[in-house]
Amino acid sequence: MSMQIFLIQSTPFGLSCPWWWLFSLGAFLLGLLLGWWLWYEYKKRADELDKEVKGYQVKVVEMEKDYMSLKYQYDEIAKSDEKLKLALRQCEADKAVLQTKIDHMGEGGLITGRGAEGIDYTAIFGQDHLQLIEGVGPKVEELLKKSGLATLSDVATAGVDDLREILASAGSNYRMHDPTTWPKQALLAAENHWDELIAMQKTLDAGRNDTGDGDTPSKVEKLAAKLLGFSTNPEDLKIIEGVGPKIEQLLKADGINTWSDLAAASVAHLKDLLEKGGDSFRMADPSTWPKQAALAAAGNWKELSEYQEFLDGGKEPA
Repeated sequence: MSMQIFLIQSTPFGLSCPWWWLFSLGAFLLGLLLGWWLWYEYKKRADELDKEVKGYQVKVVEMEKDYMSLKYQYDEIAKSDEKLKLALRQCEADKAVLQTKIDHMGEGGLITGRGAEGIDYTAIFGQDHLQLIEGVGPKVEELLKKSGLATLSDVATAGVDDLREILASAGSNYRMHDPTTWPKQALLAAENHWDELIAMQKTLDAGRNDTGDGDTPSKVEKLAAKLLGFSTNPEDLKIIEGVGPKIEQLLKADGINTWSDLAAASVAHLKDLLEKGGDSFRMADPSTWPKQAALAAAGNWKELSEYQEFLDGGKEPA
């Protein structure tokens, strides 16, 4: 009996043993409930933060897509601006052609001066552009004009020996030039026989006869392309309507380095390449690129210019 009294009196807070256990169990359950509530609030907040982070990640991805899209549009606008400048130059050239024809018709004649490609070389070069002669560069042109040979007709009537004497008197840097074909080239240009001149120049190398390969574009074609605003570098893929700097990099990374490479590529392969390039490239339409590249590789600048004028953002109008 004395032991039972001792146990009862020794429980915390003077509580009897059953009440002490109930009190302990209540405290435990209250602590468990509080812990669960705190964990729930933490988990809820963590889920909210995780959802918020994912939302920001989605926005970042969308912003990156928007940026790439805007960058692509900017590149295309910049290229379109170059095309507009080219169109303006062509309009100015056409204006000069019309004015020349009007002036000449007033004198009772008519100048045609067009090659097989329909390019008006007469309007592009005029009669004083001596550099269209294969073998004549800026320094030699300056020398010839200082010697009284200011026009193509002047060079055409000059003797080869006279030309050699002019070159020899200018120093050793000029003696290496061979003017044998210069009068004939000048005569063909002066008389507007452009197809014959182009064919002749393809057999020349620096003006020397029978040293060309017959395939390389003539100097007349190269200069005309440059004056019309086209690049004469076959690795410049940006002359293709619809191809900007980024797409050019993508094409070259795939081994498409020249106009001929692009002309030989299938549209299906180009579409697959753009698809693999990412969202910013998928909106590009390569359906006309091989045709444009083939025209550039063949040196058909007039046809390429007209075709690009027909296109709308590199695509044929629906």
